Amino acid sequence: MVMKETVLEKVPRILREKLDITKKYVAAVSGGADSLALADALQHCGFRFTVCHVEHGIRAEESLEDAAYVEEFCRQRGIVFCCKHVDAQELQKREKLSLEDAARRLRYRALFQCVEETGADFILTAHQKDDQAETFLLRLLRGSGTRGLGAIRFRQDIVLRPLLPLSAAELRKYCTARGIFWREDATNEDLYYARNRIRKVLIPFLEEGFSPSVTDILCRTAEHLQTDETFLEELALTEFWKRWRTPGENQNGVLQIRKWEEVPAALRFRVLRLFWHHSGAREELSGINLDDLGNLISNHSSGKKILLPGSWQALYSYDKLILFSEENLRGLRKNNNWKYAIDLERLPGALSADGTGLSEVHFPDHRIAQLSIAKDLPAYRYREQMVYPLSQLKSMGNILEFRYRQSGDRIFPLKGTGHKTLKKYLIDCRIPVEDRDRLVIAAVGNEVVWIPGVANARWETGLTGSEDPAREQGWLLINIK
Repeated sequence: MVMKETVLEKVPRILREKLDITKKYVAAVSGGADSLALADALQHCGFRFTVCHVEHGIRAEESLEDAAYVEEFCRQRGIVFCCKHVDAQELQKREKLSLEDAARRLRYRALFQCVEETGADFILTAHQKDDQAETFLLRLLRGSGTRGLGAIRFRQDIVLRPLLPLSAAELRKYCTARGIFWREDATNEDLYYARNRIRKVLIPFLEEGFSPSVTDILCRTAEHLQTDETFLEELALTEFWKRWRTPGENQNGVLQIRKWEEVPAALRFRVLRLFWHHSGAREELSGINLDDLGNLISNHSSGKKILLPGSWQALYSYDKLILFSEENLRGLRKNNNWKYAIDLERLPGALSADGTGLSEVHFPDHRIAQLSIAKDLPAYRYREQMVYPLSQLKSMGNILEFRYRQSGDRIFPLKGTGHKTLKKYLIDCRIPVEDRDRLVIAAVGNEVVWIPGVANARWETGLTGSEDPAREQGWLLINIK
């Protein structure tokens, strides 16, 4: 007759199946039965690990007593112990989060910090089968999709949850059999919290009225949805890489969204989430955030921006979706005042004794403008070089500035029919809005005389009956290298 496996055999067996004995771990241990069972079984199996206890500062002395209890548990067994003190209530107020969400975020930050300090490979948490069922129902009631209803996965990044096949009752039975006393968190009884209401009210109601095996049923459903979600994520990843573009200066990510309507609806939000995280964002996008991004794309309004979590911004620009972090946005604002001024009254003498030498201007994008004076109208490459009668420049003002655009700028394009505001001209040229503020222009006052690489400006002709309206002063020629 086959002997039934005892819980003292089952817990170590599952750990050996789920974990790699050659790796190093950080085990999150709160002092409850689940996490103490995890720590005890890890040691029993011979795994290398550090216990990390995160004290959230929520329950005053009781919280500190939990920390002291876990420390003593580790001391008696010779387990390496680390305690991290965080302030969940302060984060809750500062970022307007629920207390549960604030505590969760700080807990994982502390665990990742412990990984860095100890050189561990993975974080282990003690989530078990009952947690899985509760999370499924919690997300179902919030209206989550397939991704959310998959609930708790065994692995997420470097976080592993090896106890998911076990129930809370089994882990308490393990602790009892091993003579381990555990701490009870008083907040677990508070029905103010939605998770507690699910545990204490909803699941017992479902067990009594529908099936005593409801926890197992919910866990199996979550596993099925995880399988479906994995398949959809693989499709979304393929679509994402087709559309990802290398970001430019001060940009975090660029996504090509031409023919976005051809992307299956089931993949669109997944592609946007991949884009968000691949661009370096750490916060999670809510359903509202994803709806806002979807609307930004579908409206096709070039130049439109929206705010996203963490003070990030998304910009729609000519079939591209562009993400900017708060840091890069600060960098853009910081450089807005760059300019380099040349006193036209000192030309051509300032260039060289004979007026034919070179003077250089270094642009923020590392290009270099070389200035020289030509006696006669030189041959030049449209857009790539500037040529302009020096006398006409001086008639407009004393200072030629290289700078970024500003309010009031206008241009009379060489290949155009009249004056336009610079803004309208750049729109007509389909210059992406994210590039417009980084275009270096040459201007006298608000009169733009050159946009390197984009356009030359017209000058007056025929004033002296020749192509050269100011032969005695010559032509200013600027090359870019």
